[in-house]
Amino acid sequence: MQLVGRFFGFGSPQSIKDVQDTQVQSALKDADESTIQVKRVQDYTNATKRKWRNQTRIGAMIHGLVRNGMQMIKQQRIQESQTTKEYAKLITDTSVLSAKTNTAIEKTYARGEKQIQQSGKQLQLAKEELNEQYQVADQTAVQQSQQRRIGYRDRAQKRLAANSRPWRNY
Repeated sequence: MQLVGRFFGFGSPQSIKDVQDTQVQSALKDADESTIQVKRVQDYTNATKRKWRNQTRIGAMIHGLVRNGMQMIKQQRIQESQTTKEYAKLITDTSVLSAKTNTAIEKTYARGEKQIQQSGKQLQLAKEELNEQYQVADQTAVQQSQQRRIGYRDRAQKRLAANSRPWRNY
């Protein structure tokens, strides 16, 4: 008791037994003020932590906005670059075409005709492949539908059979 008393600043056990009303009132008042101070400190630390979290969130939003802005600038530069390249191609192609002779133009037309024919053949082959794919898919769907119907019938028959033998339902 003496060790505890020295640590917390009160005298001997005898001094606690001989305490007066004014001392008790003073101790209770100090305890109430201490409790109020604890609440103040708690509110202050919580408010400070909340302010720090909010500042972090604000910073994150600002940095996110900056990153989005930089990405938009990059996208705009990419689009401008693509447009410039397309424009350069157009000017170059126009210059080349105007410099070619009628013979070169006829060669170009002949080459284009062959490409169109080849493209038409490729289109025809692609259509035939698609027709086969969808035909196989239709056949598969019909088979699966038939299997599901058979499964529905089997389950119904099993239910009916189980109802006729209730002692088997365990």
